[in-house]
Amino acid sequence: MHRAAVAAIGLVVALLLPGCATACPAIGWSNGVEIDASAYGSDVFLQVCSDAGCSAAPGVVPTPESEPSVPALGEAGTVHFGFAAPDEITVRVYDISGILLSESEEPIAWTHSTEPCGGPSTAPPLVLRP
Repeated sequence: MHRAAVAAIGLVVALLLPGCATACPAIGWSNGVEIDASAYGSDVFLQVCSDAGCSAAPGVVPTPESEPSVPALGEAGTVHFGFAAPDEITVRVYDISGILLSESEEPIAWTHSTEPCGGPSTAPPLVLRP
Protein backbone atom coordinates (compact mmCIF):
# COMPACT_ATOMS: atom_id res chain seq x y z
CA MET A 1 0.00 0.00 0.00
CA HIS A 2 2.79 2.36 0.92
CA ARG A 3 4.53 1.68 -2.40
CA ALA A 4 1.35 2.47 -4.36
CA ALA A 5 0.89 5.80 -2.50
CA VAL A 6 4.48 6.88 -3.24
CA ALA A 7 4.03 5.94 -6.91
CA ALA A 8 0.77 7.93 -7.11
CA ILE A 9 2.37 11.01 -5.53
CA GLY A 10 5.34 10.72 -7.90
CA LEU A 11 3.01 10.52 -10.89
CA VAL A 12 1.05 13.61 -9.79
CA VAL A 13 4.26 15.60 -9.23
CA ALA A 14 5.64 14.50 -12.62
CA LEU A 15 2.46 15.62 -14.35
CA LEU A 16 2.23 18.99 -12.59
CA LEU A 17 5.85 20.16 -12.72
CA PRO A 18 6.13 20.60 -16.49
CA GLY A 19 3.24 23.07 -16.34
CA CYS A 20 5.25 25.20 -13.91
CA ALA A 21 8.40 25.33 -16.03
CA THR A 22 9.08 28.05 -18.55
CA ALA A 23 10.55 27.00 -21.86
CA CYS A 24 13.23 29.52 -22.77
CA PRO A 25 14.39 30.11 -26.34
CA ALA A 26 18.05 29.93 -27.23
CA ILE A 27 20.04 32.74 -25.64
CA GLY A 28 21.10 35.33 -28.19
CA TRP A 29 21.58 38.66 -26.42
CA SER A 30 24.30 40.71 -24.77
CA ASN A 31 24.36 43.72 -22.48
CA GLY A 32 25.45 46.92 -24.16
CA VAL A 33 25.65 50.65 -23.62
CA GLU A 34 26.01 53.48 -26.14
CA ILE A 35 28.91 55.87 -25.57
CA ASP A 36 28.61 59.35 -27.09
CA ALA A 37 32.06 60.87 -27.58
CA SER A 38 30.94 63.47 -30.15
CA ALA A 39 32.16 66.31 -27.92
CA TYR A 40 35.70 65.22 -28.89
CA GLY A 41 34.96 65.42 -32.62
CA SER A 42 33.97 62.92 -35.26
CA ASP A 43 37.34 61.19 -35.78
CA VAL A 44 37.99 59.64 -32.38
CA PHE A 45 38.63 56.08 -31.26
CA LEU A 46 37.28 54.60 -28.02
CA GLN A 47 38.88 51.95 -25.87
CA VAL A 48 36.71 50.55 -23.07
CA CYS A 49 37.94 48.54 -20.09
CA SER A 50 36.04 46.58 -17.45
CA ASP A 51 37.16 44.07 -14.83
CA ALA A 52 37.11 41.44 -17.62
CA GLY A 53 39.65 43.27 -19.82
CA CYS A 54 39.88 45.98 -22.48
CA SER A 55 38.67 46.38 -26.03
CA ALA A 56 41.35 46.73 -28.72
CA ALA A 57 43.70 49.71 -28.55
CA PRO A 58 44.04 52.17 -31.46
CA GLY A 59 45.79 50.63 -34.45
CA VAL A 60 45.21 47.07 -33.21
CA VAL A 61 42.95 44.84 -35.26
CA PRO A 62 40.28 43.46 -32.93
CA THR A 63 40.22 39.70 -32.61
CA PRO A 64 37.44 37.53 -31.21
CA GLU A 65 37.82 37.17 -27.47
CA SER A 66 37.55 33.84 -25.72
CA GLU A 67 35.95 35.67 -22.79
CA PRO A 68 32.67 37.26 -23.97
CA SER A 69 32.63 39.69 -21.02
CA VAL A 70 35.60 41.62 -22.46
CA PRO A 71 34.18 44.86 -23.90
CA ALA A 72 33.63 44.74 -27.66
CA LEU A 73 32.97 47.84 -29.74
CA GLY A 74 29.90 47.56 -31.90
CA GLU A 75 28.14 49.84 -34.35
CA ALA A 76 27.33 53.50 -33.61
CA GLY A 77 29.35 53.73 -30.38
CA THR A 78 27.72 50.76 -28.66
CA VAL A 79 29.93 48.65 -26.40
CA HIS A 80 28.89 45.07 -25.64
CA PHE A 81 29.81 43.12 -22.49
CA GLY A 82 28.33 39.67 -23.17
CA PHE A 83 26.25 38.67 -20.14
CA ALA A 84 28.30 40.91 -17.82
CA ALA A 85 26.90 44.22 -16.56
CA PRO A 86 29.84 46.11 -15.04
CA ASP A 87 28.97 48.86 -12.56
CA GLU A 88 31.86 50.99 -13.79
CA ILE A 89 34.09 51.10 -16.87
CA THR A 90 37.19 53.01 -17.94
CA VAL A 91 36.79 54.88 -21.23
CA ARG A 92 39.80 56.14 -23.17
CA VAL A 93 39.30 58.57 -26.06
CA TYR A 94 42.07 58.77 -28.68
CA ASP A 95 42.41 61.09 -31.65
CA ILE A 96 42.87 59.71 -35.16
CA SER A 97 46.68 59.58 -34.74
CA GLY A 98 46.38 57.52 -31.53
CA ILE A 99 47.08 60.28 -29.01
CA LEU A 100 45.16 59.87 -25.75
CA LEU A 101 42.72 62.77 -25.32
CA SER A 102 40.86 61.60 -22.23
CA GLU A 103 40.60 58.76 -19.75
CA SER A 104 37.69 58.58 -17.34
CA GLU A 105 35.90 56.20 -15.00
CA GLU A 106 32.23 56.04 -15.96
CA PRO A 107 29.45 54.47 -13.85
CA ILE A 108 26.73 52.56 -15.69
CA ALA A 109 23.15 52.63 -14.36
CA TRP A 110 21.81 49.29 -15.64
CA THR A 111 18.16 48.30 -15.69
CA HIS A 112 18.07 44.52 -15.47
CA SER A 113 15.57 42.34 -17.28
CA THR A 114 12.67 40.94 -15.27
CA GLU A 115 11.73 38.37 -17.93
CA PRO A 116 11.52 34.75 -16.70
CA CYS A 117 14.24 33.69 -19.14
CA GLY A 118 16.42 36.74 -18.60
CA GLY A 119 17.34 39.18 -21.30
CA PRO A 120 19.66 42.08 -21.92
CA SER A 121 20.18 44.73 -19.30
CA THR A 122 19.80 48.25 -20.63
CA ALA A 123 21.40 51.55 -19.65
CA PRO A 124 21.07 55.16 -20.73
CA PRO A 125 23.81 56.40 -23.08
CA LEU A 126 27.05 57.63 -21.53
CA VAL A 127 27.84 61.13 -22.76
CA LEU A 128 31.53 62.00 -22.50
CA ARG A 129 32.62 65.60 -21.97
CA PRO A 130 36.13 67.07 -22.29
